[in-house]
Amino acid sequence: MFIEVAWILVTAATVSGSSSTSCQSDTIVNVCSLDPDMGDGERTALDYFYDWRTDKCISMYFGFSGKEYGEENRFFNEEQCNSKCRNVKSECFEEPVNVGGKGDIEKWKYNDASSKCVPFRWKQGRRKDTNTFGSLKDCIERCRKPDLGLCAYKFQTKCKHGDDLYIWYDNATQECKILPPHHCPTHGNAFYTFRQCYQRCGRFVENKCKLPIQNMSFCATPQSRYGYNTKTKRCEKFLGCEDSGNNYPTPKACWKTCANNTENPCVQPPDYTLSGPIFWKKRYYYDIKRHKCVQKNLPRGRVTGKSNLFKKREECKKTCMATYVPEPDWL
Repeated sequence: MFIEVAWILVTAATVSGSSSTSCQSDTIVNVCSLDPDMGDGERTALDYFYDWRTDKCISMYFGFSGKEYGEENRFFNEEQCNSKCRNVKSECFEEPVNVGGKGDIEKWKYNDASSKCVPFRWKQGRRKDTNTFGSLKDCIERCRKPDLGLCAYKFQTKCKHGDDLYIWYDNATQECKILPPHHCPTHGNAFYTFRQCYQRCGRFVENKCKLPIQNMSFCATPQSRYGYNTKTKRCEKFLGCEDSGNNYPTPKACWKTCANNTENPCVQPPDYTLSGPIFWKKRYYYDIKRHKCVQKNLPRGRVTGKSNLFKKREECKKTCMATYVPEPDWL
């Protein structure tokens, strides 16, 4: 868990008042710090919960729990969840009401899906617009910095943080880095591992292909997903749920997003011009649409090793249909 986690939870409870009293005692429970209770029976209610690992409100199907809203980490909608557990103004998650005027002025709004302030043309209507800012700076100060949370903070210099090795998120370079000696973390931007650092701050990294393959959030029903492994230079299958990390629903989406401009054979068209009788040479190519290694009988047996053609099916599968092998938690 990341450093100063107590500071984070106390701040969340102080800002939002998101706590409840246990019916078995007088202990005040901060529901935002709890993992969600998925409930019993069939999960048919689409509600939201606050994921303290990523500081984000996430939708999930719940079953019956017998508790009232506010007594557990479960909320009726995203706005209610954000207002309870996050120190970000509700306007930052709304779409501007851009109607009723004839103006054409550049304004800025916060896109919480991409965690960016983006420009748009404002019609200057009479209705009060939410999530509408006159400048990029104003949008960043009002929405992006609060959304970044602890990921926005730098470190202090000329101080000692003891013998522990910490990782911190550098928002300028969008990377998790080892905290240098004689530097101290501020406001909780310190983690024990790179995995924890990217889990908390990875959603602010624009190039998702550079992120490690990992589940960024709580996952109720794992499914086959695909992530790009920067070490092996290939897309690999893993069990997870849709989230804001290096995570794609299909192998084609992964390959086309992360390796489309490379010389990887898996994204190239099949390297053959014709196929023939069974006594010709058996060769294999990767079909990116079907995620399958397909046999072809070719008049030539030569394989260059740089194109989408393989001597053996196993070689094709190893190159283009690999399964991710989880690494131990690393520094």
